Amino acid sequence: MNTAPALADLFAQLDGMRRALHAGELDDVERLLDRHDHDVRAFLHADGGKTAGYDALAVLLREQLELQKRMQDAREQARVRMHATQRADRAARAYLSVVEG
Repeated sequence: MNTAPALADLFAQLDGMRRALHAGELDDVERLLDRHDHDVRAFLHADGGKTAGYDALAVLLREQLELQKRMQDAREQARVRMHATQRADRAARAYLSVVEG
């Protein structure tokens, strides 16, 4: 039988996701976020979630939203880098086609 995580566990998961995001491991963050979402739901339906104070849950939500924003920013930066690489590749190919004639 699985037991619901404690509030401290949820904060620890957020810390782990922040570390993975800082290391550029976006795939790991996605996997950890899926697990975190499952655990938050389990926590909220368990006794711990029912007795958790508003302030603690508000801090958890605020930290989740901050992490989501950081993830969106990281994805956007990756998208910009990918497009720049694609443009550079196209330019190099065009140059080679002219030079090689």
